[in-house]
Amino acid sequence: MPTIESFIHLCFLVGLPIMGIVAVVMAIQTFTLGTQAHQEACKDKVKASTNPDTSTHEAYYLGFFHPYPNAGGGGERVLWTMIKAIQDKYPFIVCVIYSGDSLSRDSLLRNVQAKFGLTIRADTIYIVELSGRWWVDYKFPRLTLLMQSLGSVALASQAIHRFCPDVFVETVGFAFTYPLVRLLSARIPIVAYTHYPAISSDMQTMVSSREAGFNNEAIAKSAWMSALKSVYYKAFALVYSFAGSFASTIMTNSTWTQNHIVKLFGNPKMTKVVYPPCDTQALADFALAPRQPLIVSLAQFRPEKNHKLQIEAFAHLLHIRPDFVMPRTESPMDSECLLEKCRDSLAYPVLVMIGGARNIEDEARAEELRQMAKRLGVDRQVLVIVNAPWSRILEWLQLAKVGMHTMRDEHFGINIVEMMAAGLLTIAHDSAGPKLDIIAPAIRSAQDVPTDKEVEEFNAGLDKGMGVLQMGFPVGFVATTAEEFAESMSIALSADEGLVGAVQRAARATASTKFSEDAFRDAFYKRFSPVIRWLDNQRSPNDDE
Repeated sequence: MPTIESFIHLCFLVGLPIMGIVAVVMAIQTFTLGTQAHQEACKDKVKASTNPDTSTHEAYYLGFFHPYPNAGGGGERVLWTMIKAIQDKYPFIVCVIYSGDSLSRDSLLRNVQAKFGLTIRADTIYIVELSGRWWVDYKFPRLTLLMQSLGSVALASQAIHRFCPDVFVETVGFAFTYPLVRLLSARIPIVAYTHYPAISSDMQTMVSSREAGFNNEAIAKSAWMSALKSVYYKAFALVYSFAGSFASTIMTNSTWTQNHIVKLFGNPKMTKVVYPPCDTQALADFALAPRQPLIVSLAQFRPEKNHKLQIEAFAHLLHIRPDFVMPRTESPMDSECLLEKCRDSLAYPVLVMIGGARNIEDEARAEELRQMAKRLGVDRQVLVIVNAPWSRILEWLQLAKVGMHTMRDEHFGINIVEMMAAGLLTIAHDSAGPKLDIIAPAIRSAQDVPTDKEVEEFNAGLDKGMGVLQMGFPVGFVATTAEEFAESMSIALSADEGLVGAVQRAARATASTKFSEDAFRDAFYKRFSPVIRWLDNQRSPNDDE
């Protein structure tokens, strides 16, 4: 029969671990937040440096966890377009940016204006400088995904210690920070914009199949090391899924990303696609004709971009279309000579591969592509250009007729949108973002090419103001194999002016509307407005009665 003493012992055994957990939670809260006086002092600093409009609404403070706000990539365009949208609709909100860049507020905003053409008011911007960005920058030799994710928690802890916001906005993809924020307070909504999952089932499949895209060479060659890494990825995916489940609302940049995030995090009702804003205005001013038989590729020289497939496809194109082969009597040209020739007339197709090189490894990949073209006998019609300035890239986009992008499972593909806006007949890999969101509908083979009657009907509808998406006219091509890419290039290069013009107009209209800044703002407001309403309800006087 149980005694009082045994009951006390049981309570002690059960209570001890609970007390331990509570103690750990309290220690984390105290370490991260500091004292109440500390947080009040931090808030006073922010108030002294900002001037939100509180005439009709109390001030709210949003913390943007984006350690790279001065970078000039697509992620930063999303960040600053988001902040611009908030300033325009919610003048009472102060945007606190947790930054690892050692720049003053004014310098940072000047750079934003120069890079993205966005004018951000300084009166509702505050910069919290972080000194521990190396946690997420350092390339750990082992367990990189895990170590950088844990590093993001340490960095977020520093950020919140220096200022605890009303809303935590995470725009890089550091999902491990969500449980930390929830641990600190259940009253801080977590808003996430996810460009791509840190891990996906596709990555796990590639590791298991020992493909080089997500394995270094040593691991790809070893069965047991690949198996071990596969176990590590599966374990990481479980922890990543747990962390992501704490987000209040999630925006993803594409259908492919959304599908993976919903599968990992759950919560499909709170996960919606918000396409990133693409700067297509200048590109959309390019004349659609005349165009030269140039096939342009825009992508960093990284393994996953799969540039080798482009050369294989181009070699196959010249094999099935001998009329496209440049005679030996003509001399191969460098980029300057080719550009000059294109301004006049170019008789034979040339593949121009333009990309950035981050390091010596990328430079070596670019050189490897040149050697591959030479081995396949197409080097006289292949040009590999490294780190070209944007002004020169624009010249190529103005002249080229065809664009090509061969990365499999590209989560979105801003370069594809840019090529479409510039008037190129764009061919992309039949997967992920390009397949599901960008080049849809698409031409996959000669059987899908619109007839003359369909071209006429499309042009008439467009002239009447009908929407491109309503008419379902193809906006480009998708392919998977070298043979399919070659067929698409052959169709695009040989198409009559009517078909070319119709696809160009459809692609440009799609790029300039579906992926515009206005479309992003409208979709963002739909996802963000409920967060503000929730905060209003939490702080309404009725809650205190």
